[in-house]
Amino acid sequence: MSVQENPSTMPPYGDLKNKKTVIYAVGFIDSSAFPFSQAIGTSYSKRGYNVFISETLAFLTYIYPKSVRLVRFIGKKMGEFLVKLNELGVEPANLELVGASLGAHELGYAAKHFFQATGKKVSRLTGLDPAGPCFRSLGPEDKLWKTDAEQVDVVHTNIDGFGIAEALGHIDIYANGGEFQPSDIPYIPCLVICSHVRSMIYWWQAIEHPKKFIAVKCDTVQEARFAQCFNNTETNYLGVEAQFDKPGIYYMATNNEFPYYMGKEGLKEENEIYKAVVRRINSDDGFVA
Repeated sequence: MSVQENPSTMPPYGDLKNKKTVIYAVGFIDSSAFPFSQAIGTSYSKRGYNVFISETLAFLTYIYPKSVRLVRFIGKKMGEFLVKLNELGVEPANLELVGASLGAHELGYAAKHFFQATGKKVSRLTGLDPAGPCFRSLGPEDKLWKTDAEQVDVVHTNIDGFGIAEALGHIDIYANGGEFQPSDIPYIPCLVICSHVRSMIYWWQAIEHPKKFIAVKCDTVQEARFAQCFNNTETNYLGVEAQFDKPGIYYMATNNEFPYYMGKEGLKEENEIYKAVVRRINSDDGFVA
């Protein structure tokens, strides 16, 4: 992904000066050509955005620790690209960044570089289950953090596996507690990779179905993890409709079937997916004559 020095010779990327622009950064062993990247890009395009998708498959296929080190360098280069976009007319207020897994931290580095170079912050930075391994013990300067953009939101779907439990943004949404996601196949768990990737699907569907993924506010990450937030009344949305005037930690319930959103039904404690599954199992008691 590159922008030529002379704007008059640029390919037709779109109306950089007047339309919103989003950059989507793929993660570890991921590509711009893969289905979820294309789906997210298409959804933003339908909303009128200029869309750029990073292609880092040639770099982020090394063993994971080496890929982590490379992300810092890639993030700096991405930051230089953001500066170039700004020079070509993209205002920071119209610039949004969305990164999955390692791509979330890559864009954190990019946003930091952009601020250092211009004194301005991009309008929004979204992390889709930002990578946890090799990042959990690092400070704010070495990973995605709430100060990287004017608005930072994060969806957590695999906090004890490939994701990270720490609240990183102004809004942190823990889907189904943030640890494991419900499987599409009853009684077969959606484990580490499945849960990690689910963040991309939730985000894609949140763009396609605004205000359908509704989250309820929690006081702590621990409360969100164990779905102990249903006594609260303050809610927020996953997706482009997120309300940043209501920052905090949120729990979001989903169901186990695509497109996963529950709407207002997800705000009812009896519909929490794991409790509902246990009730179904217990109600089907084969030992009762």
